Amino acid sequence: MVQLIPDVLSPEIKSPAEKRLFVEFRDHRTNKKYIVLHSLGIAEHANKIFGEIDFVILCNEGVLCLEVKGGQVSRRNGVWEFTNRYGNISRKNEGPFQQVQGNMQSLRQYMVRRLGNYDPLVRCQYACAVAMPDCRFRATVVGIDVVPEILVDAKQSWNLDSLVNQAFGYWRQTCIEKHGFEGGRLTDAEIDKMANLLRGDFHFVPSMKDTVERTVKELCALTAEQYEVLESLFENPRTMVSGVAGAGKTLIAMEQARRAYWEGKSVLYLCYNHNIAQYVQYQFEKDRVYIEAVTLHAFMMRTCGIEWSPDLSQHFYEKELPATFMAAEDVPAYDLVIIDEGQDLLTDTYLECVDRIVRDGLGNGTWAIYYDPNQNIFNSYAQLDAMIMKLRKEAYAMSWKLHANCRNTKQIANANILMTNIPNQGKPTVSGPQVEYDSYNGREDERRKINAIVRNIKDSGAVGGDFVILSRYTLTNSHNGLGLTGLDKDLGTLKTTGPLWKAKKNDVRFSTISGFKGLESKIVIMIDIDHFSNEETRLLNYVAASRACAMLYVLYDCNAEQERQNMILSGFTQVGA
Repeated sequence: MVQLIPDVLSPEIKSPAEKRLFVEFRDHRTNKKYIVLHSLGIAEHANKIFGEIDFVILCNEGVLCLEVKGGQVSRRNGVWEFTNRYGNISRKNEGPFQQVQGNMQSLRQYMVRRLGNYDPLVRCQYACAVAMPDCRFRATVVGIDVVPEILVDAKQSWNLDSLVNQAFGYWRQTCIEKHGFEGGRLTDAEIDKMANLLRGDFHFVPSMKDTVERTVKELCALTAEQYEVLESLFENPRTMVSGVAGAGKTLIAMEQARRAYWEGKSVLYLCYNHNIAQYVQYQFEKDRVYIEAVTLHAFMMRTCGIEWSPDLSQHFYEKELPATFMAAEDVPAYDLVIIDEGQDLLTDTYLECVDRIVRDGLGNGTWAIYYDPNQNIFNSYAQLDAMIMKLRKEAYAMSWKLHANCRNTKQIANANILMTNIPNQGKPTVSGPQVEYDSYNGREDERRKINAIVRNIKDSGAVGGDFVILSRYTLTNSHNGLGLTGLDKDLGTLKTTGPLWKAKKNDVRFSTISGFKGLESKIVIMIDIDHFSNEETRLLNYVAASRACAMLYVLYDCNAEQERQNMILSGFTQVGA
C-alpha cells in the first residue's frame, strides 16, 4: 500500500519528471507499506538556510530521500547544468548526489535533536538516491560527486519497490564497510509515527478547502481529446458527441457556439434543464457573446406567445406545446443549433420541432447534439438508441465519443461505479480526497448529520458557492432529511431558487438531483438515499455523484446498508476496468 502526503499534486509543481513520479508512486501496487512525503521542506538544513527533498519514502527498510532531476543533465568544468523541456538551463556547483546526501544527513540530524540518539526512528537505516527519468546517465562518468550505485535513470526499468531495494542495498553495505554496522528497520507503527512527526514540523497539511481548491485547479483544463473533438466540429456540419458526466460536453458545446458566433453565424443553444440554460447564458453574457441559451420548451413557448404557468402539465410540454409550435408560422431559423443534454430531448416529437429551427433542416443544416446515455432519466434507452440511429442514417451525422473524465476525481468516479454499477465513468486522471459515507437512522438523525457536514465544510473556509446539497426529494416532501426545520440557523440561508451555480458566502445551496443536472459543484452532499439497486435510483445516484468535482459526501438510510454492500460487491470488478 502506498500513501502519498499530500495526496493531491500541487499545481505549483512545474517539473514534468516530478509530476510523473508522483503519479507512478501513487498508483504503484504493492503489498509493502510505504508513506511517501512529497516536496518536504527542511527548515533546519545542515548547510543551507532552507532545503527541500523532492520525495521522502518511509518504509520498513528505513528512510529514503530521493532527488529528482528531469530533462538534460550535464557537468562542465565542475559545474552541473540542468536543461528543462523549454531549453532553459540552470547551473549549480553542487550536484544532485551531494544535494540528496546533504538532505539525508540534515533529516537524520533533525530527528536526533528531536528524539535523541537511541530512538528507533534515529537508529533506523537512512538512504538516498537520485532519479533522472528523462535521460541515460553513462556508467563511464566518474567523479567524487557521482555515485552511480544510487542512480535510477531512463535506461533501466524500475519502480518504487526496486528503487527501495537498490538504494538500501547500497547504503546498508556502505554502513557495514565504513562503520561496522547497519541501520535498523521500521515497523508499520514506526512508519506512521515518523510520518506524523515530519508532517507536523516540516509539511503544511492543507485544509479541506485548500485540498478541494487544488484538486479543482488540476481538473480545470481542456484535454487533448476535447481539443480534437472541438476541431472536428468545424469539419462536420452535423455532429453527435457522447460522453460520461464530466467529460466536458458543455465546455466543448459552449466553445463551439462562441467560435461560430465570432464567425458571424446565428447560433441557438438549446437544452432541457432551466438551470443549465441560465448558467450557459450567464457565461455567454460575461464573455460578451450574444447567443441565446434557452430550454427547448421555453423557446417554443415564446415563439407561440404562451406564458409560463405552474399549472402546465407534463402532457402540455410533451404533446400540446410541440403541436402548437409546429403549427406556428413565424419560427426563426439559425445557422447553428446546439443541443446540450440531448438524451432528454431526443424524441420524434422534439426532433420535428428542432428541424424547423435549424436552417435547411436536420438533414442539410448545421447542428451538434451532446448527450450522456447514463443520464437518460426521462426517456427509455430503446427510444434514445432509435433516435441516434435515425440521425446517423438520415442526416449523415458524425459521431464522437469522449472518454476522459475531467470533472470527477478517481475517488469520486470509483465511488460512483460501486454505488450505481454503471461502469462507464470515463477515465479520470486526477486524485483527490476520499469519499465520505455515513448512514442515518430516521429523518431527525439524518438532519443532525447534514448539519454536522455543512458545519465541517464551512469551518474549513468553504463558502456557499463551493458546495451543494442534492436530494431526489423536494424540501416539501416528507422523505427529505432536512425536514421542516432545515439547517441550524447559524449555518446560513438555504438557497433553493435563482442561479444555482453561484451563491452568496453564507448561502447553503439545495437542489433536487434532476434540477441540478448539467451543473457541477466542488463539493456535493448527497442525502435521502433510501435505495441503491433499482433502475431509477441508480440513474439518479449516478447523476448526483457525478456533479461532484473534488469531494463527495454520501448520506444513506441504514436500512439500505445490505443493498449498498451488494452493489459494492458487484461493482468491484468494474472499478479501474
